[in-house]
Amino acid sequence: MAKYKVSVVVPTYNSGLFLNAFFDSIMYQSLGFENIEVIFVDDCSDDEYTLYLLDLFDENFSNVKSIFLDENSGFPGTGRNVGLILSDSEYVIFSDHDDTYNPDAFEIMYDNATKNDADMLITNYYRIFPDGREKVKTVFNGENIVVNDVKEDTRLFSIDPAIWCKLFRKDFLIENDIRFLEGMLAEDLYFFIVSLFKSSSTVYLDDVYSYNYYIRNVEGDKSTIHIRNKKYLGKMIEGYWKTEEFLQNNGFNQYYTEIFNMHFVYWLTSLILSGVTDDEKLELITDINELLKKDVEINPGFNERIYAGLTKPILEDDYAKTVKNINSISRYRGILMKLTGTFSRFRG
Repeated sequence: MAKYKVSVVVPTYNSGLFLNAFFDSIMYQSLGFENIEVIFVDDCSDDEYTLYLLDLFDENFSNVKSIFLDENSGFPGTGRNVGLILSDSEYVIFSDHDDTYNPDAFEIMYDNATKNDADMLITNYYRIFPDGREKVKTVFNGENIVVNDVKEDTRLFSIDPAIWCKLFRKDFLIENDIRFLEGMLAEDLYFFIVSLFKSSSTVYLDDVYSYNYYIRNVEGDKSTIHIRNKKYLGKMIEGYWKTEEFLQNNGFNQYYTEIFNMHFVYWLTSLILSGVTDDEKLELITDINELLKKDVEINPGFNERIYAGLTKPILEDDYAKTVKNINSISRYRGILMKLTGTFSRFRG
C-alpha cells in the first residue's frame, strides 16, 4: 500500500534561488504536508546553496528525499524517471524547481482524481509576469470533462503538454511503462501524448488554476520559452520525432496535425527569433522538414498566414529556399513576438 497520497518529483540544477518558495508552496498545501512526498533529483548542481538546501530538506523532513545523480544529464527527463521509480504514493506529479503551486492545488486534484478513478488529471495554470499574472485560455472556455478515451474529445490534444499541472496514478505509469524521453526536449509532449492514449479515465479541469508558471526574461535568469539556440531547437526536434514514432507505431497518424500543428508554429517562430546562423538554420530545417511536410500537406500555412510562404519549399524539400523565406519573415518581428506569447505554452 502506498505511503502517501501524492509524490512531487522535482528535477533540480543550481536551483537555490527558487527552492524555498517552491518548497513553501508544497508545505502549506491544504491536502496536508504529511500526505505529500517530495523527491528532489539533482542533476549535478555546482551551486553550494542548492546543495545545502537539498541536504537540509532531506535531513529535516521524513517525507523528503534528495537524490544526487552521478552524471549531469542536461535535461529533466532523467530526473523525472528516477523520481517516478522511487516514489511511494498513489499519484505522482512532476514539477519544475522555479515555480509554485496554489495552496489548494493538490487537494482539488487528488479529490477529483480519486472520485473519478482517474489515471490522469489535468488542470489549468497561471502565467506569472513581473507586472502581474494571467489565466491561460484554452478551447474549453471553463468547461470540465471526464473521458474514458481521448478519442471522445480530441480537444485534449490542444492542451499544454507542460507536465507540472498533471497528476498521474503511479500504477498506471508503471504498468504501461510510460517514461520521459531522456537526453532531449519535448519530453513532456511525448509523455503527455502517450498518457492520453493509454489512459482509461482522464479528467480535465479547465476552471482550476493549480500552478504558477513564472515567465522570466533577464540575463542569467531566463524561462525556457526564451531560450532559442541551436542545441535547444535541435533537441526539441528529437523529441518531436519520438512522438511521431509513437503515433506511427500505434496507428494514431490521423491525429498528427491536431497534436503537432501549434508546436510547429511555435518552433518556427522560435527559430526565426533566434540568433542561429543561416548554416545552423539549414541544418535544423533539414532535420525537421519531413515532420513539417506531413503537417503542411493538411494545413498549408500552419494556420498562420505569416507562414504561408513556407508551404511550397517545405513540400519540395527545398531547405535553402525555406531558410531564405524564414529570413524574409523575420521582418515581422513584432507579430512574431506576439505569437510566442500566444504559443508560449507549446514551448516543447
